Amino acid sequence: MTISILVCDDLPEERLNLIRMLRRYEQGNDLELRLETAADGSELLSMWRPERWDLIFLDIFMPQIDGVEAARRLRRKDDNVEIVFATTSRRHGMDGYEIHALDYLAKPFSQPDVDSVMDWFLQQRAEKRRELTVRTSAGEEVLRTKNILYIESRGHACVIHATEQELSVRGSIDELAASLDTSFFRCHKSFLLNFAHVSKIEQRAFRLDSGESVPISAANLSRSKTALLEWRTRLS
Repeated sequence: MTISILVCDDLPEERLNLIRMLRRYEQGNDLELRLETAADGSELLSMWRPERWDLIFLDIFMPQIDGVEAARRLRRKDDNVEIVFATTSRRHGMDGYEIHALDYLAKPFSQPDVDSVMDWFLQQRAEKRRELTVRTSAGEEVLRTKNILYIESRGHACVIHATEQELSVRGSIDELAASLDTSFFRCHKSFLLNFAHVSKIEQRAFRLDSGESVPISAANLSRSKTALLEWRTRLS
């Protein structure tokens, strides 16, 4: 497996140190790492091309364009690359949720911490590549589960709301829920949503990054808040 990684840090010694640890991880796993470096956020943004990197280690405290601002600008055009903030402080936790950062790597770096982040990245990568096969009136169709926003039950069928399409599929919402991973949560008897697309909870609804709203039943309100917090905690 080949993984493309960018290390962005304004300090050359920090970049070199992290690259050494990534090479050690590569040697102990069945991987080929393609490593590149950038000295600040502006260089990162100038280097970006679609699908150029799978993972970015991004220092937060840098001159000119800092890591948080660079990540915000990057997210406007790239939803797929994973971002790990490398920093001496975790006070940017809320920024991490907004940007959908995969993890934080605390300085000074240690090999076990780098190994743990890479293990988590590979696990999340495998989950994001999961697919769901559904039956439609035109036959079978395969969807990437990461692209599913939510699923709505309508009578004896379901409508899958995805990032670029809506599909009416055969089967019950219970059957679809059984085929999906722990990123999906039943917040209402008629709705199953993907936590990966949740921006926030508004009274009795989940607000998604698409701008859409998914209702939460009164009976599930407390459990929905707890489940979202637990899911996000597992990512932090």
